[in-house]
Amino acid sequence: GRSMLGVVQSMKTSSTSDNGERAQKQLQPQSSPHPMLSNSMATMIAQYPLHPCISQTLVLRGRILADCGLYGLECDDDTDFSLLLQAIRNVEMAVAILRKIDQEYDLATSLALLGRLRTLLCHFDEADRAYEEAISLFRVLRLAAKHDQLQAIDEETATLCDQSIKRINDEAANVFYFRGKLYQRSGMHEEAFRWYQKSIAFRKRNGASRQDGCVRRVVQCMKNRSAIERIVSAYIDDRSVV
Repeated sequence: GRSMLGVVQSMKTSSTSDNGERAQKQLQPQSSPHPMLSNSMATMIAQYPLHPCISQTLVLRGRILADCGLYGLECDDDTDFSLLLQAIRNVEMAVAILRKIDQEYDLATSLALLGRLRTLLCHFDEADRAYEEAISLFRVLRLAAKHDQLQAIDEETATLCDQSIKRINDEAANVFYFRGKLYQRSGMHEEAFRWYQKSIAFRKRNGASRQDGCVRRVVQCMKNRSAIERIVSAYIDDRSVV
């Protein structure tokens, strides 16, 4: 209880300070991380207890700040990039805590969120690294769940493992999709196409019947002539498909 009270008090203090900064200037998207994010993460998380509820609270706050920052897009107004930067800071703190307490699944989903936020600010390299780590974690989690399923001693345990695998596949498919969007936004249509393909494959594996959003993205990639030529050429040169 006292730990959560400390988090709430910290949020109020941070909110007051952030409002003052936002009144001074409106941040614009940039190609490199904002200077305020360069502080040592160890120092930033020292004020919080290492507990899952703290990381969940920080992620939730990050989502709320991001939604508030993006609200202008829905109202034909400017995006508040300062709120997006605050969102990133909160999610990064959550990631740092999750690394210390070995919460792999929550760490993977938080990294996926961090990748999406970084993409919004055109921090493409940082976003790609976050996606890559998230994918690696989901791969490890999936292998562990499959191993547990094979070792299951009863039907109930096997069913729980199957549900866990489907949840991991679904989250991984989301990361594949957003990584595809990242590459497409960067003009790397061939790479985007491959990640969209992976997303569709994982969703089909989970029994999803429609992936309209992902299919639309694939179509957009295929409209790029150079991407089509490279994809077809690679397919022809791949002896495994002959």
